[in-house]
Amino acid sequence: MRIAVISCVVLICSLVQAAPPARLRVAIQCEEEGRTKACPAFLLGFVDSHEVLLSSPRATAEVIVYVTASEVALVDRVHLRFVSTVTGVPAVIEIDTDLDTRASDDAQRAQLEPAFLRGIALHVAVRHPASVTVALSEPKELAVAEADTTPWGIAFAFGASGNRTERFKAYAGFAEVGLVRMTQGLRLEATATSSGNLNRQPALVLDDGTEVSLDTEQWSVGGGTEAAWLYDDRWSFGGKAQISRDDPKSQFRYASSARAGVEWDNYAADDPRGNRLAVMYYAGYQAERYNLRNVIGERFAHYPVHGLVVSGTLRKDTVAFGLSLSAGSQMFDPQRRHHVSASPFVDIQLGGHVDLSVSFSITKREMPAPDETLIDPLDFEQQSRLSFAEPLSMNGSLNVTIHWDHTNGARNDRFSDL
Repeated sequence: MRIAVISCVVLICSLVQAAPPARLRVAIQCEEEGRTKACPAFLLGFVDSHEVLLSSPRATAEVIVYVTASEVALVDRVHLRFVSTVTGVPAVIEIDTDLDTRASDDAQRAQLEPAFLRGIALHVAVRHPASVTVALSEPKELAVAEADTTPWGIAFAFGASGNRTERFKAYAGFAEVGLVRMTQGLRLEATATSSGNLNRQPALVLDDGTEVSLDTEQWSVGGGTEAAWLYDDRWSFGGKAQISRDDPKSQFRYASSARAGVEWDNYAADDPRGNRLAVMYYAGYQAERYNLRNVIGERFAHYPVHGLVVSGTLRKDTVAFGLSLSAGSQMFDPQRRHHVSASPFVDIQLGGHVDLSVSFSITKREMPAPDETLIDPLDFEQQSRLSFAEPLSMNGSLNVTIHWDHTNGARNDRFSDL
């Protein structure tokens, strides 16, 4: 009996000694995911691609990698913190690396993988020394100065179209410049815009020989300022003031408005994925000078306004899909002036400094129409410009924006729909 027991003990000991070292169990924990797929997708892929590593739950992991991504302009600064229970390895190892959020998945993986391997290699080397090799190379620059950052940003947007034949000519264009100062708690913006449209075509000849010009000229200039202050991650306050001047055949000779409001947001202003879901109420005052007197005898009008806006944005890598729903009216007299609109849009990041946006909007509205007795029936341009009084309006746009962003890493997307 004693011989049998001793034989079993010897057999068990020989099996234990012959068993190969186990794979290193690793858990990935995302604390701030950032704007890329680095955590968890890329990091889990790195774990799965190496036979010496095994993706494990946090409870059984020997190494836990805590991942935090901080946004700095177009870059996600990823902080990897390796917390280990493996004997012979420092309990905590911390490594930082930058990911270009506008780059492709393969480029981002190439930027992230060396940092992950530097951290995990120390743990693998303790258990599987033959699986780790080390090579040192001379850096291109021995000293790299820390980059300066600024809260200021500037953007230019423009677009143009044209058509020309022997008898028909049509040209249209717009330009916009914006200046922004962005911090985590406060956003200040100033913009100036201009647009124009020129159309030339043969005159229409009536039966009595009268010629009706079909030429049109349209232009508009304007500017405004905007501010948004974050009270906390959910609540913010903001305001906007703007003024515009239009051509003599448009609805307004000039228009100005000032509004302020409060906004609740489901996501923080620095949401790692750039998602947004907001509800905003605003109130303000509006003053308008019309080119034509309206049906209630107004050539000039001023009145208080208020409204409600619900908007949301879902971002996936370099593409964002969004929808804005709004309703507003003249305060104390909503039957005279009101509107309800829906506006879906898509934003696409084409490069580090170029964005493309496609948008569409449909609006149901009510406002005092121009006095028809003042409209010249032979004035084609004036007749064609009366669309602003139609109860249903639909618009679409395709815009290109060139921008140089602030580099202090702050994000503040509040009151973007005011």
